[in-house]
Amino acid sequence: MLQSCKPTPDTLGKRGASRRLEGNNTMKRLLLVAFFGALVLGAPILHGTPRIAIHVSPVVAMEPALLTIRTTVEPSDENRKLNITIDSDAYTSSSDIPLEGRSAARLSVLEIRDVPSGLYEVRAVVSGSKGPIADSMQIVKIQPAVGRAH
Repeated sequence: MLQSCKPTPDTLGKRGASRRLEGNNTMKRLLLVAFFGALVLGAPILHGTPRIAIHVSPVVAMEPALLTIRTTVEPSDENRKLNITIDSDAYTSSSDIPLEGRSAARLSVLEIRDVPSGLYEVRAVVSGSKGPIADSMQIVKIQPAVGRAH
């Protein structure tokens, strides 16, 4: 005797759910691959280290402040200039340091005295003959002196 092999609503629901789960897992895998691919291809990294790093101390100080800016630049034949800028609404200072490619010192230290109160963006940019190569930035807060409000 032959029996009909009509799928029941219950078995259709299980198969449909299984197919949806497989589709979700495939989509998750594709998204993960795309994310990590973009992360690897878009990162400005040379041999696992950043091309340029900046460290400003102190990060918070009272005016008039003395800021010490340490910039580390990865050696490269392309490196020609290091520009360090501190910028707020009321005060800006900029310094250019020439670099001699791969033979330039990795560490540059710059001190800026008498920095007035404000919220500062401290930026270091290394440039080559064709323009900027890499940059790094840090935020610094200089508080008004006691008894002064800005």
